[in-house]
Amino acid sequence: MIKIVRSSSTNAEVTDYYLDVIASLMEACGEKKYEDDIDLKQCKKKDIIIAPTSVDFVKLYFKGYKNQIYWMQGIDAEESYMRNGSKLRSFVLDAITKFAMKKAMAIFYVSEEMKKFEEGKFGISTDKKCFIMPCFNVSRTEALQVDERKYKKNIFTYVGSLSKWQCFEETLDFYKQIEKIDTNAELKIFTFAKDEARRIVERKKIKNCTVSSVAPEKMTEALADVKFGFVLREDDPVNRVATPTKLSSYLSAGVIPIFSKYLKDFYDRTDSFEYVVPVSDFKPTEKLQKLLVEEIEIKKLISEYMELFNTYYNPQYYIKKYKEKMCKLLEEKYGSNSK
Repeated sequence: MIKIVRSSSTNAEVTDYYLDVIASLMEACGEKKYEDDIDLKQCKKKDIIIAPTSVDFVKLYFKGYKNQIYWMQGIDAEESYMRNGSKLRSFVLDAITKFAMKKAMAIFYVSEEMKKFEEGKFGISTDKKCFIMPCFNVSRTEALQVDERKYKKNIFTYVGSLSKWQCFEETLDFYKQIEKIDTNAELKIFTFAKDEARRIVERKKIKNCTVSSVAPEKMTEALADVKFGFVLREDDPVNRVATPTKLSSYLSAGVIPIFSKYLKDFYDRTDSFEYVVPVSDFKPTEKLQKLLVEEIEIKKLISEYMELFNTYYNPQYYIKKYKEKMCKLLEEKYGSNSK
């Protein structure tokens, strides 16, 4: 039997979906899943546990749950150091991550870059038990909704928190340069930190800008008239391994992403696309300036984005791709348990 340990993060909608895809892959191999209302204490020690963090993994391991699948959402030590600046905490998280990587029966990375980074840091090979699947949320990407009228005006959006690593202030500086190119441009900010966002917008003297908050399930509707969406990041390990969910949210609404090349997995995957805008710094590129004035080929845009939803952002694609490998891992694990 499979038991999912749900994440307590504020981004539960995304994490829950990812965990469910992992469980679906195992169900395709003949396993059965416990319902969420079944408490972990009711599970058997030989059951397979899907852990959403390295800390969860270690706690559960020492409670006797040895058959665990570890989802590496991010590189914990580096993210922690970015938030807290504590070398001790970073050292402890490194030790926990290394332990989880060694002991996990299977590992899910969100990018090839993440796998390379963590394997290189710890000198561990996980080829035989690893799976790579980006972060995405199918509830927002099941259908591509595009109204061609949205491309007649240059409306931009920023969706997310004001955490330093999301580069909110740098995004505003970027947009301010766009206002000099197109004085009719607009910016729509969707964040739950509305008051702080408004203060920063006022301080930076951004002109045509609105700040509001929207429930996740209403985001596609909120982006109905938006042409461009920002996902700008600094060049650091945390961002190079990341696969931000908001990229799939933008694409599902036909919003053209303006993103940092440092988001390496998405950059590599869309390298040949016309309707994405990779940037290497916080300045409008020549490509973006062209898209501000050129007519958008709707059919081509839809074709490019649907290519991603048919593969890169498609859970069934990963279930089919990884079924044989997961079934083999499960057979090997059961074999060792039966001895």
